[in-house]
Amino acid sequence: MSQKNNENGIFINGKKQVIELLQMMDAGDKTKLLKNLRLRNPVLAKELTESCISFESIWDLNDESLKTIVSQVQPAILGLALNLVHVKNQRRALSLISREMALKAFDIMQKDLTSNRHECQRAQQKIVELALNLHRNRIIQFY
Repeated sequence: MSQKNNENGIFINGKKQVIELLQMMDAGDKTKLLKNLRLRNPVLAKELTESCISFESIWDLNDESLKTIVSQVQPAILGLALNLVHVKNQRRALSLISREMALKAFDIMQKDLTSNRHECQRAQQKIVELALNLHRNRIIQFY
């Protein structure tokens, strides 16, 4: 899916461009496209789906799938990750877990974490890795 244009010395990587396109699409269009691709090329569809999974994409999941993810995350990591998220998504995630876990995560979120932005991003990445593993094990379904 990649080729080199010898005239201009331009390298074209089709997969990378498709992934970038998919990342810009809304969830509904992305789901439709990947579903159609899955019928023709399941391996490519799986690869593209996994490449599109990001921390932002977990908010497109239904409550049951999101609950599966956030309930397996330590409250401290969840609190760090949610610190950078819109309040609507913070509330949604915290409402899906036990009150005890939610309070612990909320305590972390209330701290001044402006100097720890990198730690918050690392926490988000851990959640993405968990979501990807759950997707690979067919416990949750993206797109």
